[in-house]
Amino acid sequence: MALKSTRTFWKYCCFPINHLINIPKKKVLPAKTVIDATVTDNRSFIYIEKGLTKVVASHNTKETTISFSGDGEFIGFASLLSRGSNQFELETISETTAYFIDPYFVLNVIDESGWGTSILLKIIENLTQSVNYYGKFNLLPAKAKVAASLLHLESKKLGKSEGHLPKEICQHHLASYCQITREYATTILSKFEEEGLVKLTPKPITILDIQALKEMVGFEVSGSLH
Repeated sequence: MALKSTRTFWKYCCFPINHLINIPKKKVLPAKTVIDATVTDNRSFIYIEKGLTKVVASHNTKETTISFSGDGEFIGFASLLSRGSNQFELETISETTAYFIDPYFVLNVIDESGWGTSILLKIIENLTQSVNYYGKFNLLPAKAKVAASLLHLESKKLGKSEGHLPKEICQHHLASYCQITREYATTILSKFEEEGLVKLTPKPITILDIQALKEMVGFEVSGSLH
């Protein structure tokens, strides 16, 4: 569900990406850097040029979603559609090059493109799909949630071999995505390894039977949009 930063997307906005990246504030963030958007700029729109980040988004006082964003993905679409704060915490898993963009600038780009309504409707559609995904994900048993976490992170393999998770990913990242204890996640992962579904060591964690994990989840797993 995450929208990729491609020239096609920005041509759709009638605005060259080369021009775009001259405007934002570029930052190279070391691994394990934490940015609290409620402290810095709670309406930041962030482009991840290179790297892997964990995004913890608070949608209300009771609901939190966790996802991972990698090369060429954006964070902050929800802030374009809301006057309220877009509360999220971003933690870099690897060294990350990111651009912090004024969301009002992005809205102006969309408005000036002449395709503003179509673009915003597409963003709403993707956000709705993301909400629906988490609605179904939250109803899964823990075993299926761990399967979903593996599939989600496999999609962030950053051009590496099929089935490989990013090398920086540890079992506690999977537990975090599932919002279960690390011990419980480790037990489930060990069972998966016994069944020949994954290989945990040496790193990177490798999925050996993607189809079995997909069947366990029962619906498509992809990135999420915040």
